[in-house]
Amino acid sequence: MRGTTPMNMGACIGFRETLAANRPGATNNDYYPLNQYVGKNFFEDENYRAALERFDGGYQISTDFIEWMQEYCDNEREHARNFIAYAEKWTTRIKHQSSLVSYHTTKRAQLDVVRIPKQLAHLKESNCNEIQRVIDKYRNYVNETYINERFRPGRKHRRTSEFKKLFKTAHASLSEVADQLETLRTLEKKAREALHTAESACEILQLDPSTTEKQLARANEVQNKKRATLEDIQGKLVDTKATYKVAQKTYRKKAIEIFNQCQTVEEERLDHIRETLLDFIQAMYTPKYSNELNQIFESLTTKITTQQNSFDDLLFWAKAYGIENKLTKPLTLTSNNDDYDSDSIVESRTHRKSIDHETEKHDRRQSIVEHEADDEEASAAISTTTPAKTKVKRTKPITNTDKKNTNTTEPSTIHNTVLNQV
Repeated sequence: MRGTTPMNMGACIGFRETLAANRPGATNNDYYPLNQYVGKNFFEDENYRAALERFDGGYQISTDFIEWMQEYCDNEREHARNFIAYAEKWTTRIKHQSSLVSYHTTKRAQLDVVRIPKQLAHLKESNCNEIQRVIDKYRNYVNETYINERFRPGRKHRRTSEFKKLFKTAHASLSEVADQLETLRTLEKKAREALHTAESACEILQLDPSTTEKQLARANEVQNKKRATLEDIQGKLVDTKATYKVAQKTYRKKAIEIFNQCQTVEEERLDHIRETLLDFIQAMYTPKYSNELNQIFESLTTKITTQQNSFDDLLFWAKAYGIENKLTKPLTLTSNNDDYDSDSIVESRTHRKSIDHETEKHDRRQSIVEHEADDEEASAAISTTTPAKTKVKRTKPITNTDKKNTNTTEPSTIHNTVLNQV
């Protein structure tokens, strides 16, 4: 038929697994069997196998856990390698920038910041080593806990066989009674069918006028035997059911004891996962890693704050190109010496400002002394004249020095102005 696909016998095998593999979100690398014990009573039939499969299924969970941690560690290592390549790329690029616009303390500050990823990479690599130790520790535990199977691929828990024997031994008595009960139920069904056949035969003979008394008696005898057989089977079935209930209680008690032992072993597995998670988190961001990380950034911040100086860079650039003003002095520099120390330039400028300040103070004092001498001479001349004459005040020509002194301010103000200019 059009639109149909051929179906063979192999398509019916593993139907449950096929559904699990084709469920939404499932891939070839993400295959987990369905839980076939959902909704079933642990104490019925052989459902104790759920505890055994939980043991063996822990290996797949542990493998996924190891794979996740290893993948994270590998990604971190790759990140560290990318950090190093990134730092080297930009270090080279900044070094080759034009010295016309990239120079002195600002350029050194940029290079220090660009080299940070390399320091972070070394720190991250050390952190990855700590993570790898956590992974190796858990992997060793898994290899010790789960052993290879003989006749099929994969691994099983090292105590699976032990608990399987305990469950089988405890379940053996119940299984025997359960088999007897199933047999009796089958016999009861057959006895009912035989009795029904015998009753039908008797009814037919009774309705047939040609039936003799002997035939009818034989049919009734067969019917009575079939009824007695059925009653006997039903009696045995009642007794077997009572025995089954007792055996079930006994098995339940033993199964609970075995199950508690299974819980202890399972708790060990879960505790290992918990401890590994905590160790992994601590390895991801240890106090040592945090302190070293803070130290890197604090040290760099302090270095840039104390060593990067835009004013020094401006002086450096001016000296490098032979530009002189009152803040600089002649200096011969080579074009390749980008790290020239400008401390001597700042010191020279400060010394020159101090000399100018002392000169201003000396001129101001000299002007004050001259003013006082002129006033004394004028007073002496007036005192020698008669009282009736009008007092004449001598006017002194204003010199260049006086003009300078009239505009001078306090020494502290001059000093602050010089410092602000620096």
